[in-house]
Amino acid sequence: PVWASNSAVSLTLLSVAATGSYAVAEAAGLAMGICQVAFFLTMFMAAPKLDIMADGLVRFPLDQPEFVKLVTANIGAVIMPWMLAYQQSAICNKGVGQDRRRHLQLARIDTGLGSLLTQGVMAAMLVTVAAASTQLGTVGTVNDLLVIFTSVLGNEFRAKMLLTFAIIGACMVAAIVQTLCASWTFEQAMGRATATLPPESDESAGLWGRVVQNVRARPLFYVAYTVACAGAFTFTLLMENAVDLSVWTEFCNGVLMPPVIFTLWYLAAFRLPPEYTLGFCYRWIVFVVFLVCSLFCVGSIFISLRG
Repeated sequence: PVWASNSAVSLTLLSVAATGSYAVAEAAGLAMGICQVAFFLTMFMAAPKLDIMADGLVRFPLDQPEFVKLVTANIGAVIMPWMLAYQQSAICNKGVGQDRRRHLQLARIDTGLGSLLTQGVMAAMLVTVAAASTQLGTVGTVNDLLVIFTSVLGNEFRAKMLLTFAIIGACMVAAIVQTLCASWTFEQAMGRATATLPPESDESAGLWGRVVQNVRARPLFYVAYTVACAGAFTFTLLMENAVDLSVWTEFCNGVLMPPVIFTLWYLAAFRLPPEYTLGFCYRWIVFVVFLVCSLFCVGSIFISLRG
């Protein structure tokens, strides 16, 4: 039942947050999300036709509102405004060593590799489904995915195991990221700096004692985190089908993306100390890429409304 799975997820999230350690949250997210790497294997097992893939890379049916909305939602899922805030806070919570330049370089490499991996997983999932769903038609439910992956893996049990762990892992990673970001943002909005390592805990206090110390040290964070978990718990109980809402949420993320990324671009290009500002060529390449994505997202509003 939904209430049981929601309770398990909420307890897991609260337990991770209670440790007061970003390293624990990061390790939990990596452990839960690792199953998604299996989609790279299923992509090749689905045997997509290279000529169709090549055609899809160069053909964009912009006259179809649903296609435009889907692309905008994908952009919103990649460059989420709140996700940018999360990434900044996460890097700061890891701590900056004595060699700040080297630390920032490693953080950029970490972010770049993570971006490529996550986009690769998304592309592998899309290719798998597209290649194996030619006879199924519209894919609208998890049961449809089960049929597709059963045909790819040749066994329903293996398909159920892969989808169960991959989907749960992806959702848990998203839940950890979103709840942490919401709580950090609330804490910062209330005037409490969070971009620091967690306070030292008394090891002799025991597990429960350390949890109490963490809560006392950051009450705003834990109140916001508990409220976020309780709100998500209630929402999922009342909402029977959140698929369309999820797509529209990503669509809104894409539309709201431009002011956020251009603010960050301006700060990185002109307001940082000289040794950290973006290079001349790099800043304008990034500007053009951001501009193309932003124009497409804003233009998609009118195309979707027209459809």
